[in-house]
Amino acid sequence: MYLYGILALIFLVLSLLAGWAITYRLKPGLRPVELMVMSPVIGIMLATWTAFMPASIFWNIDAGIVMSFAVMVIVVAILRLPLTVTINRNELLIIAFIAALSFALMTSCVLPFYDGEYHIAFPLYGDAAYHSSIITSFSQGQNFPPEYPMMAGQPMHYTFFIDFFSGILDRLGLGLQWSMVIPGAILLSSLLSSIFFLGKRFTGRIGGGALSVILLALSGGLGFLALFDSWTQSGMSIYNFLATQNLNYTTNYQLGYVFTNFIIVVMAQRTALMGFSAGIIIILLFYAMLVDRKEEGTDNKNGLMAAGLIAGLLPMFHTHSYICIMMACTLLLIIYREKNWHYFMVPAILLALPQALWISGGVTESFLRFKLGWMIDSIWDFPVFWIKNMGFALVLLIAGIFIAGKKNLKFYLPFITIFLMANLVIFQPWEYDNHKFFSFWLMPSVLLMASALLRIYDMPKAGKPVFALVLGLTIITGAMAAMFIVSNKYVEFNEGDVYVSGWIKENTAADSLFITSDTPTHPVITLAGRPSYMGYGGWMYTHGIEYGDRMYNVAKIYNAEDENATMELLRSLDIDYVFVGPAERGSEYYTVNKGFYDRNLVEVLNWTWDRWGQDYHIYRMPDI
Repeated sequence: MYLYGILALIFLVLSLLAGWAITYRLKPGLRPVELMVMSPVIGIMLATWTAFMPASIFWNIDAGIVMSFAVMVIVVAILRLPLTVTINRNELLIIAFIAALSFALMTSCVLPFYDGEYHIAFPLYGDAAYHSSIITSFSQGQNFPPEYPMMAGQPMHYTFFIDFFSGILDRLGLGLQWSMVIPGAILLSSLLSSIFFLGKRFTGRIGGGALSVILLALSGGLGFLALFDSWTQSGMSIYNFLATQNLNYTTNYQLGYVFTNFIIVVMAQRTALMGFSAGIIIILLFYAMLVDRKEEGTDNKNGLMAAGLIAGLLPMFHTHSYICIMMACTLLLIIYREKNWHYFMVPAILLALPQALWISGGVTESFLRFKLGWMIDSIWDFPVFWIKNMGFALVLLIAGIFIAGKKNLKFYLPFITIFLMANLVIFQPWEYDNHKFFSFWLMPSVLLMASALLRIYDMPKAGKPVFALVLGLTIITGAMAAMFIVSNKYVEFNEGDVYVSGWIKENTAADSLFITSDTPTHPVITLAGRPSYMGYGGWMYTHGIEYGDRMYNVAKIYNAEDENATMELLRSLDIDYVFVGPAERGSEYYTVNKGFYDRNLVEVLNWTWDRWGQDYHIYRMPDI
């Protein structure tokens, strides 16, 4: 396993080096330090695509890994790496701080393993379980052609490529935690560093770049007012309240706060992290090509082509980001009357088309519907809703429109269409999921907010204290949410889950089909990488997939009221194993008829977790 972990690190480093070599040789018109921070995204895209294509052909992830290794070695050998990069000392310090913060956040919040258990920051609970299921379905279960591991046999038209990349690392022995944490930290570093350089270009000041990062990372509305009210009513000391209560008031449905803090979004939703990282790089390239280089009168073909290639490879990583980029960038090309528009549009469309066709195979008519105002009940609630959810950031954004200047406002205006679109059309069954569009829109929007803050800072006499006050009121809700996720951990997979999943990996075939409960953190699916006939249905709902019949069959199987009919059902579904653990026995939908399984199936695992006295049983279908 140690050797395999070394292979995983070599694969990861190779992908980063290949990304750096490609980015540098494309010469897209950015400074070398800007190319350096965007190169990990290019490298991960290259490694994922070159592994997935052969893996899909041969239905084997190992074949894909070998091919990807070979391609990246060839890329690095042929293109060669630049030997030196000149970096401004202040910029280097900021990039290093961003990288350190990103790694600290990821290692602290995403599946830290101690006391024999995996832990998680609470807002990441459900998403971490989902992504763990996808990752281990590839690394442990050879999930080809891709199917939902929590609903075996259902083709997966979800954008899962970043999880496939982590699946490669897990397959090579890096382990589930580090397979999620290391790529996540690298991508978060790239995203925030790209925001910094875009903000620096947009405002012309290094402080503008730093403010853009702060405003994005600590985004939050007026939730701090509700948080203060909760504290005063709790009767607790401020210390006990902050130490024990849920401080994420950027997401509280009952109080109408739904514009979730940006960092929580990208840490929970790994596809969004990859999509937003690629998206902000494209925006940075467009600003450099359409604003800065046009002023200089220099050629912008390489930059537009690089942006088009990134966009074209994006849909399988994150469709929402692709939609946002194509909307805004098409308008930018029109507004700027860009004669070299085809350098972007041709690769962005041609490369994305087969991906779009594949993804659309899982879309039903229930996905799209018109709804004015996203999650508001009445159009008259629209102003109050956004004032609550954005707070002082909204004031800064409006002020920035008048302060940023014609050049910057011209560049920003197309991104407003993302905000308008997401307020008019719901794209998934759960309307909250539209927040991905709003979070994407927030990235260019913080540039205007930073411009407004810099204007306040430059005011004579009262400028600096007013700046500090406004900045504090803008980020306090997000800062409280960040403090909460760092300091409060929950058990994601307990010691029993870890032991049982290890037994399953060692004693069952990779394609063994299980009957399990619908708990989202079930060890069969999340840790062992084995498919379940029907796991957690909530994920299927958000993807617009009907699962009621399967839930009914699972209840029939566990109730086992008619033994002959139950055995016939198990055989007709090609079930290999039935899992009976705490979640199954505690279900509100059925009562486990354990006697039926003792009489008719072969018990292959009977284990009691001493810590909680909980029994785990696995039954194998008898040979016919």
